[in-house]
Amino acid sequence: MILSLREFWEISPGAKIKTTSPETPKDSSAQALLSNKGHLKYRPDIDGLRALAILFVVIYHAFPSVIPGGFIGVDIFFVISGFLISTIIYTQLASNRFSFVGFYIRRIKRIFPALFVVLAFCFAFGWFNLLADEFSQLGLHIAGGAGFIANLVLWNESGYFDNASDTKPLLHLWSLGIEEQFYFFWPILICLAWRKKINLLWVGLIVGVISFAINVYEVHHQLHFTAAFYSPVTRFWELMIGAILAYIALNQKTMLDRLKASNISLSQARINHWISIGGAVFLLVGIFQINKNSPFPGFLALLPTLGAALLIAAGERAWLNRVVLSNRLLVWIGLISFPLYLWHWPLLSFAHILQGKMPSAEIRSLVLLTSIVLSALTYYCIEKPIRTNQFNKLKASILLVLLIVIGYIGFNTYQRDGLTFRLNQIQFRLPPILQALSVKDPSASGLDIGPPKIDCSLSKLGAPAGAICFTKEELQKPALFLWGDSYAAHLLIGYEERFASQYRISRLGYNGCPPIMGMELPNRKNCTVGNEQIFERILQQRPAKLVIAANWTDYDWQQVEATLIKLKQAGIEEIDLIGPAPVWSDGLYKQLYLKYLADRDSNIPYRMWFGLSKERDFLVIDQAMEKMAEKIHVRYISIAKILCNSEGCITRFGDTSASLEAIDAGHFTKTTSRYVVSHFPGK
Repeated sequence: MILSLREFWEISPGAKIKTTSPETPKDSSAQALLSNKGHLKYRPDIDGLRALAILFVVIYHAFPSVIPGGFIGVDIFFVISGFLISTIIYTQLASNRFSFVGFYIRRIKRIFPALFVVLAFCFAFGWFNLLADEFSQLGLHIAGGAGFIANLVLWNESGYFDNASDTKPLLHLWSLGIEEQFYFFWPILICLAWRKKINLLWVGLIVGVISFAINVYEVHHQLHFTAAFYSPVTRFWELMIGAILAYIALNQKTMLDRLKASNISLSQARINHWISIGGAVFLLVGIFQINKNSPFPGFLALLPTLGAALLIAAGERAWLNRVVLSNRLLVWIGLISFPLYLWHWPLLSFAHILQGKMPSAEIRSLVLLTSIVLSALTYYCIEKPIRTNQFNKLKASILLVLLIVIGYIGFNTYQRDGLTFRLNQIQFRLPPILQALSVKDPSASGLDIGPPKIDCSLSKLGAPAGAICFTKEELQKPALFLWGDSYAAHLLIGYEERFASQYRISRLGYNGCPPIMGMELPNRKNCTVGNEQIFERILQQRPAKLVIAANWTDYDWQQVEATLIKLKQAGIEEIDLIGPAPVWSDGLYKQLYLKYLADRDSNIPYRMWFGLSKERDFLVIDQAMEKMAEKIHVRYISIAKILCNSEGCITRFGDTSASLEAIDAGHFTKTTSRYVVSHFPGK
């Protein structure tokens, strides 16, 4: 299935794609593509490859430490989809049988039934089990999934303050969005090129190269990992590998003829065997060498995509494909792979949401077994009956209407803030105080601080547009710099209230970037450069006091010692190091709700240990940081000692959401910021 470069270009632009080849020997990989009627022939090894892809994904989601790169199964799916869809379109164009209506009816019958069932299940489950903000987000994701723009929705809401991926039951629909966007774009482009007698191989290569180049640029030069992950522009090249492979397979000369002409003695069967082995090696390297912190997709995505392409190219008669991939169990898993992909993640996510933390290994195993059962039922009871060739247009019309309806219901749920009236129903009958605490007050956030004040006199061009300048009186005060991520920013309200009479206060730093020199995080952009600029500013302006704070549980906090020593050596003497704040798994309010469900005590606790994430790791870090600060003669301030005692950590200062200790997992409300900083030393 491999053409020489010369043979690539010798295919004329308007060449008729072959649909049969009587000269092709029985052991040829090309022969396996088509039946003698010109239709796509079933290849069990491709279903086996589908099975490997879904098993990689499912195992990774349930047990990420087992195969750290299991998410590359999605990239394998992309190659398979590009290959099969393009083969169908090419052969139908060649025989003048291609129809857009027929193409999309087949896509609707293939994708919509299982998708509708899963979306409806998620809505029903969410109605009875999710809080308002969770249900609102689920509604938006249902709408995005039904409209096949889930990747764009997730891309738009991604960021430092985005919810954890484990609490998004429809997160996995991003890949379906990319595939469907490909199904809209690619058939139109192919048909236009076909009518204009443009070489389809050239079209595939140009689209693939451009997409791959943008992908590499975004990942390795701009560090836009999220954009590269979710964007169809940076992902289409993976489907184009399959499309190019399909074109080559349908236009190749026989492998044996080329080998004879080249005087190569190896048999084609042996070559195909080694091709398949090479593909398997690529996949194995990918699942164990790639992990969630890798710059992905980028160049690394070549491992799963080329691995999948080589396994497909080897043909069903290659030993690995024939013995391993065509195994009955793998083939069966491949048949149910689409509903299994749809079912497994919502069930894992809902288990996480209901428990407020990662479920136990036993529960995750049970969830996977349940997913397999539901997938088999979906395939045999829903998918197969609908995919028969009777009443095609009627079936497609009904399925289209159903998906539009569920999409509208989801969007309406999002617009109506998660249908809060559900909380009054029996399953959600909450004590009055929990209902009051659930009413979101955006102005309560300690991060709602507006633009920082700056010394506008330092700019030669005057005050920047929209800047808030220090007054002349404020500029006469000594400077206090608050350096850190958003866990430093949420202290600013408290510092302004407590210390504004003594200092002019400036906040330095970037959300998600710890105040540690030389630390670059793989999923956050330009922390190193930004911190170098901040360090230079500190040395130039010499603040009277430097305060350093961060969400230390998120980083290798021990590296801050080198930064503190460097500051001390540069002559910055007055340094306050702020310890870690409590971090509540999936958010403080969610833990208050889960505790109420556990004990049905309507007296919502003022203090509790329940739901503190990472098993109180912040207390261990707090003690270790205090010893480190004492060693290097830096003043240490413990938030843990202010908010926590033997009974637990403070959860609220009153009966409204504005008085909660945190607005999410750990960011303070304004009330908490004022309370915490009021307990800091006076000078």
